[in-house]
Amino acid sequence: MLKSALLLVTLLGNALGQDPSIEVNSTADVVAMLPTPLPTPRPTDEPTNSPSASPSFAPSISSKPTETCYRVEIGLMFDNYPDETRWEIVKGRRPSFQNSNAVMVKESPYYDPKPPGNYRGATEKHIVCLEEGRYTFTIIDREKDGMCCSDGEGRYVLTYQSTGDMIAQGAEFGEFESTTFDVPYKQPSYNDNDADGRDDTTNNVFPPFVYPCLNKLGIKLKTDDYGVETTFELWTRSDTQDYKDGTLVASGGPFTSDFEYNLSYCLDPGKYTFVLLDWACDGLTGLTIDGSYTLEVNGVEVYEGPQTWAAEGQYYELVKLEFTNGVSDRLKSESAEARSNNEYVILSVALVTFSVMLMAWI
Repeated sequence: MLKSALLLVTLLGNALGQDPSIEVNSTADVVAMLPTPLPTPRPTDEPTNSPSASPSFAPSISSKPTETCYRVEIGLMFDNYPDETRWEIVKGRRPSFQNSNAVMVKESPYYDPKPPGNYRGATEKHIVCLEEGRYTFTIIDREKDGMCCSDGEGRYVLTYQSTGDMIAQGAEFGEFESTTFDVPYKQPSYNDNDADGRDDTTNNVFPPFVYPCLNKLGIKLKTDDYGVETTFELWTRSDTQDYKDGTLVASGGPFTSDFEYNLSYCLDPGKYTFVLLDWACDGLTGLTIDGSYTLEVNGVEVYEGPQTWAAEGQYYELVKLEFTNGVSDRLKSESAEARSNNEYVILSVALVTFSVMLMAWI
């Protein structure tokens, strides 16, 4: 039997007016707790929220059906100058402006910021069907200042639709950024060639190897119809009001749209803050497809997040967690060695008997 685990989960948000009295017949005791106000979301020079309705004009992009079709999704969040941005997919290793013989598979026009396009600060996605082979995706900014961050917070992500794997992502770049990939797509192993602590493909952080897995955090996330808007972070908890004063131990996203992700991480004992971010400030409420997320501890669900967050313009939600299952000195030493060797692992969810105390504002 594992030592008892103590989980403290505190949802920080506005009170929704429900009766905080809750009865739960399980291993969890639920106690009402008044929320702590969230820090004020960071301001931007101009709003970058998605429009309330889909843009009335979309670039003319289509894919002819093929006998074998491998679908990739291009998710885009535009800055204040979408008319600087376009993308292309060509066969082979080099973009069209570097290879006059490149075979163009799909390309977009520059995106109109004015009606009827209305792409300024908007979110868009495109699905492209590809035959088996090698391709290069390129995102271009003709003003050579990327999609972030002096003129709004834009970004892009290229994902493989059948698995939800990320092929490429970015926000801050110069004139262009290119990624060569094969389909069918196979996600590469974790790699950190530039030693920045992040995976080179996804730009995400993964926690160090911990064995045995006594403290397992599970994240079940269903994205809405714009997965490019959603990311998450897991931080060690600091003593200040700013969660970013802790250490980032895990992150995920941006994601493909309308996809169910089931992730889990083995953690050292300690206090953590889980942060779900939606960069369009509309939570997991989509235009046609809504998303959802839940958190689990050792396979047992302990928190279900709302689709729409209480505060208008709020772009993140915080959940505080504490894990107290111990790790021996030997295992701590092994974990430190694995960390120094950049050994990372994501494990599947498994049910383990444990004791849990849940503190949440419902």
